[in-house]
Amino acid sequence: MEKVEWDDVQRLVLSGYPKLPFSAYVFWHFVPGEIGVAKKWLRRLSDRLTRATASGGQQAINLALTAHGLEHLRVSEKVLNDFSLEFLEGMAPKPTAETKFPRRSNVLGDTGDSSPEFWEWGGWKESQSIDGMLLLYAADETKLRSFVDAEIEAMGDVAAPAVRRNGKPLIIGGRIYDDRKEHFGFTDGISQPLIEGSPRTTRNGRKRTSDNDHNKRLTPEERRILLVKPGEFVLGYKNERRSSIFDVSGVKAEGSVDIRHNGTYLVFRQLEQDVPAFNEFVAKTAERVYGRTDEPAQEMIASQLVGRTRQGHPLVPIERRAGASPRNDFLYHFEDRFGMACPIGAHIRRANPRDTIGPDADTALRLSKMHRIIRRGRPYGERLSEDGANGEAARGMSFIALNADIAGQFEMIQHSWLNNTHFGGLYAGTDPLGHFSCPGDVASIQDRPNNHHIDRSRPFVRVRGGAYFFLPGIEAVRALAR
Repeated sequence: MEKVEWDDVQRLVLSGYPKLPFSAYVFWHFVPGEIGVAKKWLRRLSDRLTRATASGGQQAINLALTAHGLEHLRVSEKVLNDFSLEFLEGMAPKPTAETKFPRRSNVLGDTGDSSPEFWEWGGWKESQSIDGMLLLYAADETKLRSFVDAEIEAMGDVAAPAVRRNGKPLIIGGRIYDDRKEHFGFTDGISQPLIEGSPRTTRNGRKRTSDNDHNKRLTPEERRILLVKPGEFVLGYKNERRSSIFDVSGVKAEGSVDIRHNGTYLVFRQLEQDVPAFNEFVAKTAERVYGRTDEPAQEMIASQLVGRTRQGHPLVPIERRAGASPRNDFLYHFEDRFGMACPIGAHIRRANPRDTIGPDADTALRLSKMHRIIRRGRPYGERLSEDGANGEAARGMSFIALNADIAGQFEMIQHSWLNNTHFGGLYAGTDPLGHFSCPGDVASIQDRPNNHHIDRSRPFVRVRGGAYFFLPGIEAVRALAR
């Protein structure tokens, strides 16, 4: 088993900071000028970045850079070309005379209302390039405000917060609520891979499912389903294909630093959620399928769209003990192959098919591990009030994904699973919770004697901005500051 240099990895890879429920994502750009001043700021910042081996504390800070930010730091073209094409091109390459609508926008389904043409930041009409992002976490709202102010002040004349198209600073707040639910009302962050050999999966087979949990022994089934090779998330190590994106042995022997080592790619997307429209769709669908709109009927429809109950319990296995915690160690092939419990097109089944997409169950499970991502997103904006009076307020999810291969992980999931109208043998429909829709889009619910195909006139989610970042290792940040 490879030993990852966790002390050199930023903590976001191992933790979503559940004990620091308040967060702010500060997007910034370098101010043109003397490069030496920028590197001094980066050097000071490197000493304060939160390492994967850190624990406790009232605040945490992580740093991510875009390809444009690396260019500003005068990273050579040769070194830049070692990074993935997706990272270098960015999430929303601008149209050209030859390419009216860039391929990447098509791959991601960023069309219609979610086209980069309409994004608040990071899109085609954005004038200021984003060079980096500070991810700040704090124990309470007051501490977070002070933290943000202090970091912006520390930037001085080196960097300045980016701005949205409306001229407001590009700082997105985040919050983990006590019930850990996102705006559609579902417990979030349950289904996460476990990195083989990480501090959460020690040699004696014990794990922690979150920073708050006591150690629990991994069952053989959990190991088979949840453990993923470190190279799927941290650059420089073997992945599920038993290969590495690059070999660091020669680099170490020469005494130099490959700035990709111990880093990972970070996908950030601001996803605005239309909660009133989702609730209305759930109610109408409940009436159509069950002939009533009472709470149990609506809860069943909502669960079938997502694949879990609002409390986080998966719809398979069908039976569960009273008071049991939500499970993540389940499979579909033998328990629910035809989607009678958890619909084939449900959100969690598309986002992680587990053992269903392949020639056989075991092969499918191995293949699915090659496309896993670590999610670190959080809701932003105030919750919808019970009377719906604040229904027009902006709210949504700051989606964050960590992966070593943007094309083979995040983009593949988005294009081939979430947006695919023929996913799992279906004939129509896309992810019920996704931002992408197509003519004649439906939500499919398997049933006897006939399946239900419910028209979905428009998505409940809209992309409002996004970018591809690189989350470097600590030593890489110091190397960039030299």
